[in-house]
Amino acid sequence: MTTEETKNENRKILNTDKVLWITYINIILYALSYQLQRPVEPYLIKSLIEKEELEGSLSSSSSSSSSSINQTYGNLQSFFSFCQFFGSPLVGILLDRIGIRKTSIIVYIASALSYSILASASDLSLLFVSKIPTIFQAAFLVAQATAATSTGDDASLRAAALGRMTTAYTIGATIGPALGGYLAGKGDFYIGAKFAVAGSILSAILSSLFLPDNNNVQREEEPPTATSSFLDDTRRSAEIALRPTIWPLLMVKVMGVIPLVLTQTLKFEPQQLGLVMSCGMFAVAAFGAFAMSPLAKTLGSFGMMNTGLIARSILGLIMAGMVTVYASLLESTTTTNDIEFILMQVIVVSILHALSQHVLATGLTTQTTGNVDKDEQGSLLGLEHSLFSLARIGGPAIATALLGFGGMLPVEMACGSLDILMTISLSITLPRSSKRKNT
Repeated sequence: MTTEETKNENRKILNTDKVLWITYINIILYALSYQLQRPVEPYLIKSLIEKEELEGSLSSSSSSSSSSINQTYGNLQSFFSFCQFFGSPLVGILLDRIGIRKTSIIVYIASALSYSILASASDLSLLFVSKIPTIFQAAFLVAQATAATSTGDDASLRAAALGRMTTAYTIGATIGPALGGYLAGKGDFYIGAKFAVAGSILSAILSSLFLPDNNNVQREEEPPTATSSFLDDTRRSAEIALRPTIWPLLMVKVMGVIPLVLTQTLKFEPQQLGLVMSCGMFAVAAFGAFAMSPLAKTLGSFGMMNTGLIARSILGLIMAGMVTVYASLLESTTTTNDIEFILMQVIVVSILHALSQHVLATGLTTQTTGNVDKDEQGSLLGLEHSLFSLARIGGPAIATALLGFGGMLPVEMACGSLDILMTISLSITLPRSSKRKNT
């Protein structure tokens, strides 16, 4: 390699590092902005319901009881997931059509618009309107596309970058709720949304200054070809989803129900549930930052998927057994030592469960993005995120029904059976060339 070629290679590496670090910063700001207002929303809903009751626009039958507030909050979250379900594929197509920089700017401007409407929401209608711009609020999707395209064909580098995206999100998601609660402590439920507007605008500026103009270097070097229509790109997204190297992987997108179970079955207090979830988040953040790359080099993305599926099914059944035993134990004893002992065991299993989910998710995204061309990665990731939103709409209802039918054991037996079936299915249906491509 000549001196000039070495300089060009070093320059390329430095530029990739800069793009990734700006993306990490943007994801921290995105998670921080989102979480600043999220824990305040139930209280904001309560205050708006009480206000509308006083003004006479709500009947006395729709009082500000906890059930009414919970129902409104649930409807709001379902509407948000509905917007994301349709919006994620659109953002994916935009990534492939106009590139990372412009799509990122659109995403963060949409976030700023959503938070601006929320910051001035004087009634419940405006609260729901504030979720409409979230159709394009897909910053993590854009970050994944940036990681996938910036790291080239190196699967271990791609897995490491994807893992660090989760670490960056966890940093913002850890700080955001506490800071949002503190800011709203004096009764101003809109202040978090106002700060979120500023954070989103800052991310839009960073995106315009530092992110690449196109997500596909090869496309920049090739002569221009006939431009496809948006409908053509939508059809191509459907075609991508049906490829034999893709559809088995998309089927593995399954939601967990650990927080619901810890709340309803073990009857944990909010601070105990928060401790369990925080420990899991910190473990995932540390694992993504330091252990994902060595694991990807050792197992490959296909091995990561199978390991995550098998580990998750085993740990889920262990958790179900713990719940069955400890739920009855907690009814007969309330000693501090017993509760602390149970809490520590649940924390350990929950951390391992969270890590297995993280390994599975990273392995899946590493595998899927490696199985398509670079100018198709945005559309693919849009499909993945759309499936996440679909699962958030229907998954909790199914899990709750199973939970009410027989407790956690039926839930984890169903999830574990699906995981084992998917492990077998991936080994049979996924072409051998695809398995080797990302190892």
